[in-house]
Amino acid sequence: MGRMKKLLAVLLIATMAFVMTGCSTEEGGGDDKGGDKKVIGVSLMTLQYEFFQDIKAGIEKAAGDDYEIVFNDPNMDLQAQIDAIENFCAQKVDAIILTCVDGEGIIPALDTCEEADIPVITVDYKPSGGKYETYIGSDNFLGGQLAAKWALKNVLDGNEEPNIVFLNNPMSVASVERVNGFKDILEKEVPGAKIVAEQGGDSREAFMSIMEDVLMANDRVDLVFSYSADGGLGSYDAIQAAGREDEVSVIGFDASDEEQSVINEGGCYKGSIKQFPEKLAETAVECVEKVLDGETLEEDIGVEVGVYTADGIVYADELQ
Repeated sequence: MGRMKKLLAVLLIATMAFVMTGCSTEEGGGDDKGGDKKVIGVSLMTLQYEFFQDIKAGIEKAAGDDYEIVFNDPNMDLQAQIDAIENFCAQKVDAIILTCVDGEGIIPALDTCEEADIPVITVDYKPSGGKYETYIGSDNFLGGQLAAKWALKNVLDGNEEPNIVFLNNPMSVASVERVNGFKDILEKEVPGAKIVAEQGGDSREAFMSIMEDVLMANDRVDLVFSYSADGGLGSYDAIQAAGREDEVSVIGFDASDEEQSVINEGGCYKGSIKQFPEKLAETAVECVEKVLDGETLEEDIGVEVGVYTADGIVYADELQ
């Protein structure tokens, strides 16, 4: 009987210890953050687009088993992103990878990170202020230049007075840089080019509607340059619906899977600037590691772009 009581006492103590340990893990383990594994908070402006989905997958791949990743998708809602970053700070993550919804509006959240002594790596969209360790992005101005150079050689060859349409998003710094890069080459190489329309949108459907109006208002449109895949595909939809595939060519930006498929068909969608989101993601995780090791990073880190065409990817050194 005495042995039975002792056995029950031992079992009771073991059970209590197990329950207490379980409760601690369930609540997040306090400042332990999963033992020696570092935690990276990641907030991308949206996961609506393939480009950001690829960045997310790239971060997960690059992090492997070395880091714990906590993701947030604010879906283009600035306040939701600010709340997420404040939560990251409250959780005491080791670093944050950020693609901001709004370059100006995100500054207070960056101030919170600075107060919490949490380093921030920004990707694709450069904040207008605040403290961050580095900005990693595709060279958007160069991307626009490459699109123009390739178009002049392969689409507008010999046309000294082309009618051009620009589809953009004036709220996006990347969009402005891409269009400005294209214009830079036009002004230097084809001063007789005419911009017949320059309008902004935020969805494939919106860009299709815009392009329908542009086609109705203009008897001749030679080329559409869009800052995004949605703009390119939306204009492509409108051109097809109007039966003007033989007159109007399209160059987009992002080289999404659907863009690549349409380009490979050999129709009026001629090319799209190819970004490398996996490389952006890999570089971001590498920068986290360097910062946590005490290294100082370059202010801006550029990642190469190219032109996706039916014949393959054309890089900058091939268009000099």
